Amino acid sequence: MVTLDQWDSHLDMRINPDTALSSSCLHTDGFQYMWKGCRATHGVMGGAYYYEVKITKNLMVEMPDTAPKNQNIVRIGASLPLSSLFLGDTPESWGYGGTGKKAHAGQFSDFGGAFGVGDVIGVVMDVDNLSISYTKNGRFMGIAFNGISQAAKTVGLFPHILVKNAEFEVNFSRENAWFQPPSNVYFIDEAPSMVLTDNPIDHPRRLEEAEFIMMVGLPACGKTYWAMKNMEENPRKNYLLLGTNTVIDQMKVAGLTRKGNYAERWQELISQATPCFNKLCQLAGETPRHIILDQTNVYGTARIRKVQEYKRFGQRRAVVILNDDDTLAERTEKREREEGKFVPLDAVMGMKQNFKKPSLDEGFTHIDYVEIPEHDAHGIIKMYNDQGWDFKRRNGKGSKGSGKGQNKPFKPLHARDASELQFDRHGFRAQMGLDKVPRTRSRSPNKNVLHGYPQ
Repeated sequence: MVTLDQWDSHLDMRINPDTALSSSCLHTDGFQYMWKGCRATHGVMGGAYYYEVKITKNLMVEMPDTAPKNQNIVRIGASLPLSSLFLGDTPESWGYGGTGKKAHAGQFSDFGGAFGVGDVIGVVMDVDNLSISYTKNGRFMGIAFNGISQAAKTVGLFPHILVKNAEFEVNFSRENAWFQPPSNVYFIDEAPSMVLTDNPIDHPRRLEEAEFIMMVGLPACGKTYWAMKNMEENPRKNYLLLGTNTVIDQMKVAGLTRKGNYAERWQELISQATPCFNKLCQLAGETPRHIILDQTNVYGTARIRKVQEYKRFGQRRAVVILNDDDTLAERTEKREREEGKFVPLDAVMGMKQNFKKPSLDEGFTHIDYVEIPEHDAHGIIKMYNDQGWDFKRRNGKGSKGSGKGQNKPFKPLHARDASELQFDRHGFRAQMGLDKVPRTRSRSPNKNVLHGYPQ
């Protein structure tokens, strides 16, 4: 039986555990800005097969900076396995959204007209002819995508849904059909075993079968790079990467790049990302999924507390990345140049001052040193500690010009009146007559404003 795959979804998408055929999503405290995707448990490698999605509810949200038509959206389609959950963002996925746009590889064009609550969208995945077509409330809307990837014939083409602030139900069987598929097209539940293929990701059934990795290192040392490379080398693990960067990515702030957003809009982004990140960490500790926690984690007491949240995970690894001064300075400069992300000097020195070498006593089952070997770690960490204490002696706590307090976050967007907003999405201020505050143009090559994500 084909269902939605709770192991191949965003944590804030809440798939019904009883049937795995319906879903809601978190939509308050910043989560209303985040897209959530999921794939099905099975795909097809041949033939022409069909499934349906019914949009059942638009969730009420506080989004004063976002036009109403962009607050509740469902995008429906298909993707190759082990690809991004952001349907339509990459060359491996194809989707049709409620605003009447089809999406592939980040490119959007008109198709099929708008749809919303009460509508039933059918998806025809014709792997033999490498095409994807749609129906709306039983009426054939035409072929949306031709010439999809030949890889679908070997790895399979999987049902895939992406939502923002909406609930939906999905149907994969003729028995429960809202509408019948076109002629010579079958429901995916009718596919023979020679055509049907399982979602290839790991499906740990218990927390004891799951792996937790905690990154440890200073800002810009290379933690996120290592985590992303590890994920690419182990795609079947389907790691959940937890970090404020990934939260911001899920908000679709600049769909292609984060460059230019941190430097100009740090206060806005972090106001949204921090509470979402904290909630996701809480959910992750209760979910049998492979997890990577991408933070600095240099304080021993904080590590002990965080590892306790994953104490039932069968494997708990600390991955430690240490650098000499020249390497760290080079990577810091590169990140500031490419992403615009700046961490105040006194904050970095505070981390150096308090950096403690991880130990198994903190709750880890393994500790890995992936750049500078463990036998050199003591000397590097002592160098960090000395630099931090020296900085404190010379500058004092919170010294003027150290950068402390420069990045104080604003209160969340949904807690502010529209007249208080300091940035704009989709020209909403102009629509509401609130354009007295000059709009900040993104430096991204994408011409769209802050989100950089056509709806």
